[in-house]
Amino acid sequence: MTTLWLIIQREFVSNVLTSRFMIGFVVCLMSTAAAIFVQVADYEKRLSAYHTALQEHQEEKRTWDLYSQINPKAHRKPNPLSIFNVGTEKSGADMVSIEPATPIWEKEAQKQGSDNPFLSIFLSIDVIFVFKIVLSALAILFAYNTISGEREDGTLKLVLSNPVPRDALVLGKYLGGVLSLFPIVVMSFTVGIVIAYASPATDFYVGDLLRLVVVLVVSLLYVSICYLLGMLLSVWTKEAATTLILSMFIWGLLTIVHSNIATFAVEKFPPHKLQPEKEALQQIEQLWEDFKDERDAQLGEWGYKYPTSALSQIADGPLTLSIRMRSPGELGFQEFYEIKPISIVDVSKFQEVLGYQEPLRIDYTNDAEEILKRREDVGERNRQLGRNISRLSFADAYRFAIGAITGTDRKSYNDFIRATRNYKRQVVDYLTSKNAFSARAWFSSDKGRAEFADLPTFRHRYNALSESLSRAAGDIFILLAWNIVLFMGTYLSFLRYDIS
Repeated sequence: MTTLWLIIQREFVSNVLTSRFMIGFVVCLMSTAAAIFVQVADYEKRLSAYHTALQEHQEEKRTWDLYSQINPKAHRKPNPLSIFNVGTEKSGADMVSIEPATPIWEKEAQKQGSDNPFLSIFLSIDVIFVFKIVLSALAILFAYNTISGEREDGTLKLVLSNPVPRDALVLGKYLGGVLSLFPIVVMSFTVGIVIAYASPATDFYVGDLLRLVVVLVVSLLYVSICYLLGMLLSVWTKEAATTLILSMFIWGLLTIVHSNIATFAVEKFPPHKLQPEKEALQQIEQLWEDFKDERDAQLGEWGYKYPTSALSQIADGPLTLSIRMRSPGELGFQEFYEIKPISIVDVSKFQEVLGYQEPLRIDYTNDAEEILKRREDVGERNRQLGRNISRLSFADAYRFAIGAITGTDRKSYNDFIRATRNYKRQVVDYLTSKNAFSARAWFSSDKGRAEFADLPTFRHRYNALSESLSRAAGDIFILLAWNIVLFMGTYLSFLRYDIS
């Protein structure tokens, strides 16, 4: 045990006292601080835009007079943990407009982020990106000459000429080297948290701080993998220069190239055929025609040619009827009716027609939304395959694990879209409970405005920490497996290592 501790101490001190430690510490610390400053400023802007959008929506609700005007909004509140890991936070929709007779389509939802693609790339550099690239490269630079470098210097042969077990030597070098990297990770992450916490816009809860602690632990696992990779290659090669070149090549392949190739391959050769958007829109257009056919057939049985023919004039005078609708090629099936002056018209039969027509319209809207959802599901299955291939690399497994923990991964964004669809069903149930479709206030406020005081409000909630950890468990297991495999490979290879 004393021998092991001396080896750990020697390796730790020899790394900490080198210029590469100080340079790596400064570079990592400055990069992390810069990334945090940029992300905090961007988060403050997004949070301000979010609160402005909420206020504007409240003001818009006060202008609604009719049930047919209902158009609540589902807003996605910026995630404060996106300061550390952007993920999908700025690539998806931040607001979805809820209209009962319009299917929810992610493409139609409002996006957030810069219109400048170069600025968007810059704003995507966060703490996890710095750790993924800078820290992993630093770990390689610390580890590449642990064995091959000492073999060239002759110090390895000198050490093993003493009664030092090889297993203790390799374990001590690993622990000492990794421990010398941990202060860089911990200090950089701590500085990042302090800078983020200093912003008046950030409001971290206890759960958020616990997530950040888990992020730090997972980051240490990732750094350990990178160090073990360099150490293993240092055992396999005879010269330190060869180790460095091979290490950086494999590092670049696993951290940068692998995920891009996997994503490109799945996009180029998707295993699940995605329905062309034009074909999906044509199917929706046909649904619109089917709706009108079914509605008109029922109206014909009642003796009406079209909805407004159910109106009957009870007093003389000029009457103006107006119907506004969306064209068949668009997603929505809305129709808006204006009757002037309504005081000379009996609208009771017309209300019965609307009580039949509007729920039917929503049923067809749900069918249209199902077409879009099936198309989205196929695209998501293709993306999931790309992620599964990518996570074979420890760098991508690290990125996916952090995304799940911080709630900025693709699944969390899909949860938001799913929540908006659930909210839409709540809005429809609300209208149904008020008999809004057959109410006079659906098309006229002459007898009183529609009331929306008890209209359900959308509240998007992120997953609990336990759920996030469950989602990240697979990727964390991959990181643990990489650590075990690389350590065992290094350990077994060094036991048979030829120092001559």
